[in-house]
Amino acid sequence: MKTRGILTTAAIATAVVFTLATTTAQADDCDDIMDALKKLGERVMNYKDDAKTPLAVCGAVGQVLGILKASRETAAECYEDGAKRSKILLDLDKVNKEMEGQVDSLCK
Repeated sequence: MKTRGILTTAAIATAVVFTLATTTAQADDCDDIMDALKKLGERVMNYKDDAKTPLAVCGAVGQVLGILKASRETAAECYEDGAKRSKILLDLDKVNKEMEGQVDSLCK
């Protein structure tokens, strides 16, 4: 089922990106913001498990995409320039692109 594949990809991608972002973060307000975004993403991912219709699934995945984009903007502003920041941004961009492609094929 396409929707299950998208949701599984979204869950895995979200977990990987947020784990990377929080383990490489500096000990400041950025950590708190990224933690809040991570919790919000987890809450949405748990809610989407109840989604039975393609429209509900598309809505949930759209929310996750929004959270990932907010996370990217936060990381771009908060973390110092360097290899760690570049890796976080690259990973977030990759996840966003993959998810948008999957959503485009399912949610029309």
